[in-house]
Amino acid sequence: MTVHEETIHQLTIPTPFPVGPVHSYLISSDTLTLVDTGPLTIEGKTSLVSQLDTLGYRIDDIEQVILTHHHPDHVGLAGLFKSAVLIGHRFLRPWLRKEEKFFQKYKMFFDEFYHAHGFPRPVIDKVLQSGQKYMDLIEKTDLDVIVSHGDNVPGLKGWRVLEVPGHAQNHIMIVRTEDHTAIGADVLLGSISSNALLEAPMEEGKERPKTLLQYRETLLLVHDLNLNILMPGHGEMIKNVNELIGQRLQEHITRANVIKNLLADNRWSAHEISFQLFKEKHRKQAELTFSETFGHLDLLVELGDISVTKEDGLFLFHK
Repeated sequence: MTVHEETIHQLTIPTPFPVGPVHSYLISSDTLTLVDTGPLTIEGKTSLVSQLDTLGYRIDDIEQVILTHHHPDHVGLAGLFKSAVLIGHRFLRPWLRKEEKFFQKYKMFFDEFYHAHGFPRPVIDKVLQSGQKYMDLIEKTDLDVIVSHGDNVPGLKGWRVLEVPGHAQNHIMIVRTEDHTAIGADVLLGSISSNALLEAPMEEGKERPKTLLQYRETLLLVHDLNLNILMPGHGEMIKNVNELIGQRLQEHITRANVIKNLLADNRWSAHEISFQLFKEKHRKQAELTFSETFGHLDLLVELGDISVTKEDGLFLFHK
């Protein structure tokens, strides 16, 4: 896509994750800019280098890299770009730096959280271990420039940064205001719904972020942009942005109502509810299914449709 002298190239990079390949975007402008990098795998690196070469560029030609959020398929190869300026949200920094103290606090939060919501000990250990393996697909590095909501994108005239939390606390997207074009990473995907993943509080003394509620606010913010096209992190380009946002918001209510009906005659922990919804998938990918379940429980509590009480150290949800 070209506006004036600016061209955007989509690079599609393989990942080892069920979501499939990830898209990075090379913006050929006053400042040669890459948005996201792909994961730290041999296949990912080979693919990225090869596609840049096809376009006539080497790694060292990239002047800046915008990192949309901390998930490995988006930032894993950021450490490759030694001569580039790395740009992202302030909450991205501890993930990129691989700060041990941060990880220990994070792990401790979820150890207690999962236990209080009914996870058996072996499942907690498995989930926490898989989270550690995830981080092996990110090369340790650091941000050079921190950006916040409403900032102009450094080096890209006419582009603006938006903070879009929900899928990740450090998620940003960039928007070209002239033609209502956005590079959105995982803020909205065409074929699947972005999971509002559970996260620990990023700052001392803060409460756990209610990620699905955040994500719904983010979708309304994106709706108000009236985008013509959204370039996503996975799947096809999205041109019916506002229509798709309406679908996603309705899907949240539909799933929430399924849970509400499950709780008509039951008092269950979030772990039990997640198993009722996802069965075997919950056994295999407990952290993902539990995130989705818990987001909808937050939504139902917010709407006043269900209640939660603590009994013998265990949180139970009920009508």
